[in-house]
Amino acid sequence: MENFLLLKEDYESLILEDEISQYLNEFKLCENDIYSFKKNSTIFNLLVSEPRYTKIQFFPNLQKKLSDYKLMVCDMDSTLIQNECIDEIADLINIKKEVSEITEMAMQGKLSFDESIKKRVMLLQGVDISSFEFIVKEKIRMQPFVHQWLKLVKSCGIETVIVSGGFSYFVNDVKDKLGFDHAFSNKLDVRSGKLTGSLKDRIINGEMKAEIVRDFKRKLNISSDEVITIGDGANDIEMFKESDLSISMHGKPILDKLVTWNVKNNYYQTLINLFKSE
Repeated sequence: MENFLLLKEDYESLILEDEISQYLNEFKLCENDIYSFKKNSTIFNLLVSEPRYTKIQFFPNLQKKLSDYKLMVCDMDSTLIQNECIDEIADLINIKKEVSEITEMAMQGKLSFDESIKKRVMLLQGVDISSFEFIVKEKIRMQPFVHQWLKLVKSCGIETVIVSGGFSYFVNDVKDKLGFDHAFSNKLDVRSGKLTGSLKDRIINGEMKAEIVRDFKRKLNISSDEVITIGDGANDIEMFKESDLSISMHGKPILDKLVTWNVKNNYYQTLINLFKSE
């Protein structure tokens, strides 16, 4: 029967619950303060049925090491960084609320990504791209422990790729700061230093993200069993299907039942803890 993993902090939170404490024998202590339990256990049934336990993280035990993977492909906005860069651009001209609402509809899967990105970029017409430097320096914040996670991933020889529906100026900056090997993103059309309200070249949407993952699998001659994908929204669903380990990084509810691991707390520290026995 499939085992699930529970990190120490979640275990310590659970054992304080009277309802849980009587079933402590269902937990098995593994290496590095990680606990496991089985799918046919009372613990599992309580965690999936009781609303008060929705913030407790538990993960299917893949019984694999990080070094078993050869490729990691990540979304960027709200996944590697805490921001949505298009919202930060919109904030410069006081239309962040309008743009954020369209962004949220797309992330929830209520609006196609192509339609949403065109609508949002059109609203940015006339923005001076010299302001992008201010956003990079003053606004963009990395997710906690993402640097440490990338260091661990790179130490295992894993090829790293960003595939983002965001914009190349910001994506390339994050790529360089985190040390990713490759990055793919949308390109804003610029004339005389200002945004025209249009995009250049093909849109990096969900289907394109999946195609990029397939391309790398062919180039590296690897299978889906050797691929990790990380994202947070509906635009990542297709690329999730191309990987063995798909991770929702504090993602939208639409992803909850579509991914291998659903990270709700502590973000990349959680991933580091799950693989720290490497």
